[in-house]
Amino acid sequence: MNLPHDKFCILPWISLEASPIGTVRPCCLADDEILDNNGNKFELSTANFVDIQISDHMRDLRIKFLAGNRPETCRKCWNEEDAGRKSKRMHTLDRLKHSVKDEPWTTDAKPLMFLDLKLGNICNLKCRICGSWSSSQFATEELNFMPRAEQKSSHAYQMLRAGAWPRKNAQFWSQIDTVLTDIRYIEFTGGEPFMIAEHFAMLQGIVDRGIAHQVEIHYNTNGTQYPEKAIEIWRHFKTVEIAFSIDDLDQRFEYQRTNAVWTEVCDNLERFRQLRTQYPNIQLQCCSTVNVFNVRYIDQLAWWISEQNFNFVYWNIMHDAWYFSIATLPDAAKTAITHHLRFNAAPACYQQDINGVIDFMNGGASTDGSVLRSNIAELDRKRNQDLKKVAPELADILGYEN
Repeated sequence: MNLPHDKFCILPWISLEASPIGTVRPCCLADDEILDNNGNKFELSTANFVDIQISDHMRDLRIKFLAGNRPETCRKCWNEEDAGRKSKRMHTLDRLKHSVKDEPWTTDAKPLMFLDLKLGNICNLKCRICGSWSSSQFATEELNFMPRAEQKSSHAYQMLRAGAWPRKNAQFWSQIDTVLTDIRYIEFTGGEPFMIAEHFAMLQGIVDRGIAHQVEIHYNTNGTQYPEKAIEIWRHFKTVEIAFSIDDLDQRFEYQRTNAVWTEVCDNLERFRQLRTQYPNIQLQCCSTVNVFNVRYIDQLAWWISEQNFNFVYWNIMHDAWYFSIATLPDAAKTAITHHLRFNAAPACYQQDINGVIDFMNGGASTDGSVLRSNIAELDRKRNQDLKKVAPELADILGYEN
């Protein structure tokens, strides 16, 4: 595949991401939602894919890439690349380079090949690094802790309502149907995708068309669900990647992903391993999001991961909310974590990744940690939890007192 330059990204030409609340971005890491020509956010409750792709917003983004610029909305990829890490832009090039036709790159969009579908925010967990945007449980918790008179005007209430968009809009599913013959790769994240029943009907439609053999599916799941009904559907697809979002171990995992039970997740992982032996198109992955809660312990996590026989492991970097990003930790915390990770060896296969994590952390603009500590304390009070009990080393490094 011939590209104009080595900082080129193919996603603005071939991809769209549906957010949990029905807005649209070129990809999941872009800062800016796509605007129509009147300056309003496209919403999948009314918009169609063609209008989104031919919008001035998307054309301007493509122009910037063709000119060799680094668009500001793509800063997360640039920050990771500047730290020596392989970014989503680069992963996508590797993933789809054999599927994109070798044709000139112009300001015009190409057929949609990649859909990143966050089909609402239904979720059974309320993870610390998440929020009402992506979790109905998180939104419900926020509503439960505010006066009734304030609820309907709150951000949490608006997110809870907006997150129901796939079940209110039949047009969206018709739109999906119009592009299926060109689609080669679909990501389902969430919310928790295994709890969003509509997408299984969509997949069955692909099977019924006889084109499932050319489509790869990727899931990010919290590991608490095992969808029995999906097995008969999945076996028809080219590849089904099931990526477990596992950021830590045991009680630290349960602290960070409230409502999850570590032993149940491990049991589900074993069930999926057995399923993989029956269906060779199924691959198991681990996606560990490195953030302020787990960075002190990723050497331990890496050893556990090395024993699980995953097909692929991805060390994701948390960017937003900014106070959960390791790049914003206090200088003293960065020094302590760097020392720990340098002198507590991880498996050799992940050492380069961890070195990249360290470089990314130390390359960021440090803060005094006050916003982070305040956020931790607020959730500790709401959930009757205590960081000092589950992660005393981290609490000490952060100077955290509940």
